[in-house]
Amino acid sequence: MIDIHSHILPGIDDGSKSMEQTLKMLKLTEKDGIKAIVASSHFYRGCYENSCDDIKKLLEKVKSRAKEENIDVNIIPGQEVMLDHYSLEYYKSGKIGCIGDTDYMLVEFPMMNMPENALDIIYELEIRGVHPIVAHPERYRYIIDNPSKINEFLDEKCLVQVNTGSIRGIFGKKVKNTARVLIKNEICSFIASDAHSTGGRHPGISSALEMASQVNHDIYMYMEKNCERLLKNQLIDPVSGRIREKKRIFSLFRT
Repeated sequence: MIDIHSHILPGIDDGSKSMEQTLKMLKLTEKDGIKAIVASSHFYRGCYENSCDDIKKLLEKVKSRAKEENIDVNIIPGQEVMLDHYSLEYYKSGKIGCIGDTDYMLVEFPMMNMPENALDIIYELEIRGVHPIVAHPERYRYIIDNPSKINEFLDEKCLVQVNTGSIRGIFGKKVKNTARVLIKNEICSFIASDAHSTGGRHPGISSALEMASQVNHDIYMYMEKNCERLLKNQLIDPVSGRIREKKRIFSLFRT
């Protein structure tokens, strides 16, 4: 099992604040039985512009320290890319990229409003061979208000990653319920920690995965297969589930 989303690199975004905290996070990762973790630091234009090269350089320092501490976790370079109208240009220049040597890119969108050109950006990346994984959509206000909105991403062959913290309820009841809906409807391709520290948003996925298994008995097997395929850069099956849009009461009286 691998954790495809973490902010484990020190001092470059809102995640780990120091090398010491990073090492503690890696030890928690190892204790949870996770063999590999993606260091997916933010790439957010105008805020956290951590390029692929920046991440790889810092990652080598972290790997060296982890080896000194006898921590047996494979750390894979990646990014959590906030997609916007500059993303295609950044991808072409190599500033943003995919997880390790794969064609899978972890992407996110603003929490409150879905950009009008979001699906266009995804399409442009996909025709260049990129497979987007949408990070924590259960936290997006427009998905919480209308879960069927996720279908628009699925129709573009996006995969979906749900946060462990969402499953555990640390972001509130609405986010927890939305995560449950995505898992129950077989829309969740990955569960990941999105770890930022050793506190509330800590590494580890086993407890949340156990909770998710109570909603969808096949989630562990499905996730294990997806993690294996991602590491091998093999094609992951598109999400087949969809969420039916709830009809508003007034629509029931339309002729």
